[in-house]
Amino acid sequence: MKTAFHLTAALSAVVMLSAPAFADSETVRCKGGIVSVGDSAGEVLAKCGQPATTSQSSKKVVQKEQSGPTRSITNIIVDNWIFNFGPNEFQYQLELQDGRVSRIQSLDYGY
Repeated sequence: MKTAFHLTAALSAVVMLSAPAFADSETVRCKGGIVSVGDSAGEVLAKCGQPATTSQSSKKVVQKEQSGPTRSITNIIVDNWIFNFGPNEFQYQLELQDGRVSRIQSLDYGY
């Protein structure tokens, strides 16, 4: 019985340690202020400076019209910016859709 408990505890520890250290966040603190979901790209650049890396893609979004079964497909621009604040701070990935922060993800420590 004790062996099964110890084995379960050991496996749980391995799983937790091997899980990626990514977590969604609502804000990120930069030298120039706090960035939140909904902030514009200009606000992010003013508060955090230039990102360490950037990438851009487009995503199709299906929108249902409120007045009936009609749907429309819209292409939106998605920017992914990664901010590296150094080896003692976490990196953050910001996803911007149409120029506004839509998601903030905390990554591992910077370099």
